[in-house]
Amino acid sequence: MSKLSDLDRRTLIKLLNDGNDVPTEYKDILFRPERREYELTYANKIREEEIIIDTLAIPMQAIRHYGEVDEDWRNKLIFGDNLQSLKTLVKMKERGEISSADGTSGVKLIYIDPPFATRQDFKASKEEKAYQDKIAGAKFIEFIRKRLILLRNLLAEDGSIFIHLDQRKIHYIKVIADEVFGEHNFRNEIILPGRAAKNLQQQFDSIAKLNVRHDTLLWYSKSGKTRFSKSWVRKHSESNPNGHWHSFWSTADRPTMRYPLLGVTPETGQWTWKEDRALKAFENHQRFLQEAGDRTLVEYWRDTGKSLQFLRAGDEDGKPQYWRAPSDIQLTDTVWSGVPIYSSSTKYPTEKNEALLSQIIELASSEGDLVLDAFAGSGTTLSTAQKLSRRWIGIDVGKLSIYTIQKRLLNLINSSEILKSNTGFTLYNAGLYDFSKLKTLSEGDWRFFALALFQCDDLVHFVNGIKFDGKRSGDDVLIFDHLLGNGAVLDLGFIDNLHQALDGKATDEIYIIAPAASVVFLNDYIDKDQVRYWILRIPYSIINELHLTQFQAPKQPINSEEINIVVESVGFDFMNQPRVKCTFTRAGDQAYIIIDDFVSRALSVDNTAQSSDIDKLSMILIDFDYTNEFEADSTISAFSMDEVFYANEIKTSPPSISFSYRDLGEHCMIIYIDIFGNEYTEIKSRSDFIENWDNIPAKLSKNTIRKGDTND
Repeated sequence: MSKLSDLDRRTLIKLLNDGNDVPTEYKDILFRPERREYELTYANKIREEEIIIDTLAIPMQAIRHYGEVDEDWRNKLIFGDNLQSLKTLVKMKERGEISSADGTSGVKLIYIDPPFATRQDFKASKEEKAYQDKIAGAKFIEFIRKRLILLRNLLAEDGSIFIHLDQRKIHYIKVIADEVFGEHNFRNEIILPGRAAKNLQQQFDSIAKLNVRHDTLLWYSKSGKTRFSKSWVRKHSESNPNGHWHSFWSTADRPTMRYPLLGVTPETGQWTWKEDRALKAFENHQRFLQEAGDRTLVEYWRDTGKSLQFLRAGDEDGKPQYWRAPSDIQLTDTVWSGVPIYSSSTKYPTEKNEALLSQIIELASSEGDLVLDAFAGSGTTLSTAQKLSRRWIGIDVGKLSIYTIQKRLLNLINSSEILKSNTGFTLYNAGLYDFSKLKTLSEGDWRFFALALFQCDDLVHFVNGIKFDGKRSGDDVLIFDHLLGNGAVLDLGFIDNLHQALDGKATDEIYIIAPAASVVFLNDYIDKDQVRYWILRIPYSIINELHLTQFQAPKQPINSEEINIVVESVGFDFMNQPRVKCTFTRAGDQAYIIIDDFVSRALSVDNTAQSSDIDKLSMILIDFDYTNEFEADSTISAFSMDEVFYANEIKTSPPSISFSYRDLGEHCMIIYIDIFGNEYTEIKSRSDFIENWDNIPAKLSKNTIRKGDTND
């Protein structure tokens, strides 16, 4: 048994004293599995059981619904940190809420394309930089490992995961994946040949090395139950255009391998497999065709003297015909040379090609199966899964990613590429919430949300006549009723009255959940006799002492190079709309948005990290032709992003962006996003961009502007 921490010991004692069951998460703490023969060791590697227990399972807040759905499932696009979101999905799986259409619990296929490595520029000596790179590398490996652990728990028993990497970290992640999934569940390493790097001169100038022109997929299964999808096997059947089955024929002369097979005995040559294996292979193939519902079932076999052909019945004149596979179909090996890796249809950095995801999705899932991408990026996995009639879940911490995916999916819904049934999805926030929506929740929904935020068990009980709402590690939890309507506040008098009423009958630690605005004192806890009353303020971002890890907001990029930098947030916060004031003008054929004032009002303690307000601006997104008709079935119009301007492009003097006036429709929607993910949105008409040459910034765009060039 491994050594228990003080927190683990105290928690277990209270759970047992209160008559509660020990959560399954403690299994590996109490009975630690045997150490592996080898494992990757590095700085700050956390025990697997601690990762599972300590990760917050933050609730998901539905923001918008799009399209049509089945009664029992709605596809999910989640904005938030994927580690916390995955913990929530694992909890949902345990409640039976995550499944494929056939009722199989869990996710059938996971594809992840994580950031390939950290990008940090250390200003230090070579030795110091080398050391720092190793530290950064260890953090990256642990970042991936934590997610792989939760992804494994989310998989269906016959599920698969594909991890997309390049040469920089694949050797580390392969060892980590062996630890997490078990080396026996490693299926294949798949090579994805791609374009060669363009800047060869830079390689020659820096260090002698070969030009890298491939990525790699690592394919692992959850268990030995994983199989190829039947639809994929049919598409990639090992047959040549002439219908010959070569696997069972050899020109060698071994009498012991010359046995009757389906009525055929070779007079010369031999079968390449032993009899029991050959018969089993034919039985499996026959059963597969029957289960697939193929009307052209194999009825008999024929010896041609050179090979064994299998025949089918059913042409127009009733004569048997050879089964022939299309000439472009063959069993795929581990080098996918004909499959493109990257695409640029959305202009999102590192966008993957749908041909690649089609190959993966058809290989490891069937129609109706649930597919998940925890680094959703441009949404290629989700879009392809939608086209192939799969259920899907996508998670990303970047606002640019969310809006890119939203546009892509809405365009797909409004196209003729897919059936209109079950095309809907819901956009969720996970970790950064709209408090105004929470205030409209019913008492029951608010209670559920508050308990979920702080990982409390929903367990109504009474102590000395006082109603408590739940338990947290065996301790009593009370949700302060701020919805009374009379401006109720949580003050020291409330604590005094509660302590007196309990009269020592409650647990030694009591948790009170309340909105921060309802708490009139600053203490994180109040001690009364031998009882400590913890105040769990909402939002979590202002709680410091109670939690081992300080809140960290999900940071948004300020340039395209930061899109794939490792980002990890801890806890949750509430949206706080930035203050934005702009001048809208144009000069000739060029339109300008000049930022007169930008103030981030995020509640996060991280908000003090930037030197000025404009440094807290992440990006500006624009829908040039915003229309209420884009989403006909909803009262909420859909934002369809046309252009993104990063902060490093905006920080001119004065801060501004410019674009062609001719791109503007009757109305445009503009979204300003701060580095914490908070948004300010406004809708402007074409006429709001008033021609005024005196207002334009000193540094114009690359276009030459002359008075009188206006083209309406």
